[in-house]
Amino acid sequence: MAEKKRTLELLDRAYRAKAWHGPALLETLDGVDASMAAKRVVKGAHTIWELVDHLGSWNAIVAERLAGKTPQVTPDMNFPRTPSPTPAAWKKSLARLAASQRKFRAAVAKFPESQLGRIRPGTKTSWNVLIHGQMQHQLYHAGQIAMLRRGMGQEIKQ
Repeated sequence: MAEKKRTLELLDRAYRAKAWHGPALLETLDGVDASMAAKRVVKGAHTIWELVDHLGSWNAIVAERLAGKTPQVTPDMNFPRTPSPTPAAWKKSLARLAASQRKFRAAVAKFPESQLGRIRPGTKTSWNVLIHGQMQHQLYHAGQIAMLRRGMGQEIKQ
């Protein structure tokens, strides 16, 4: 299997389903409503909503970097302000996450396979590290979401 095809398969598994480790990001979000998403289960920790918006930002940031842009990451971009917890606002955050995932996936699919192992300009890491790092980032936060759900007495269906 070609490297880019394998990377896209891993990206899809981490986001949608059939991840090797356990629940993928969308599986951890299945059944989460606006009130659950906004609940601060652990003092000082992020909410599910904050993590969803954070991942939406980073999917877009990585996609822009893959397209040759150099976005300046601000604190508000890193963790956007959470809106009032309404069902409509939660639906909008989930739609933003989905759109950013499509953008990230499309950027990976378009990126030249021959360049994946090359060092990114101005860094000491390769394009592959950037791509796989964002997939790992998603799974890291999927694990946090799973733990926050457990803290609310909500198990994840698999």
